Amino acid sequence: MRSSIGKSGGVAATVRVARRVAVVGAVLGLAVPLAGTAHATGARDGHCDKGEFCLFYYPTGVSGGAVSDFAVGDIPNLGPTQPTCYEFRGGGTGSGLCVWRNARSAQNLTGHNVRVFTNVDFKSTSDLFTANGRQGDLYQAKFLDESIKFVT
Repeated sequence: MRSSIGKSGGVAATVRVARRVAVVGAVLGLAVPLAGTAHATGARDGHCDKGEFCLFYYPTGVSGGAVSDFAVGDIPNLGPTQPTCYEFRGGGTGSGLCVWRNARSAQNLTGHNVRVFTNVDFKSTSDLFTANGRQGDLYQAKFLDESIKFVT
């Protein structure tokens, strides 16, 4: 029996199919990681969204400052230096700086009361931000913020 495809046609056809499979696989491989890049609440992305507690580089009423947004969860030490500190994010002034001792105001969009302490491990004086409250300046912890505690 003779094959309808000659020797050179068979090899060329096999190579073409293999190339197509490789291209399709590469395209699918790129599509999977890109599918999850949409904005998500709690993503520490420099946006103060519902369900987050946020510290701002600028005071209340002044726009243009960067934001550090946190999901519900205590933070005993905001960290004083890079690369281990929590940082301000977004495109505003202060973006990339450590939050530790740099926050001027806060907003609480969580269902919990939140205290910002002037020392690590929730020690010393603090400012209280009530659940689902509006943005307000830090008083005790202004430029002294070192830890965050979610309280009932």
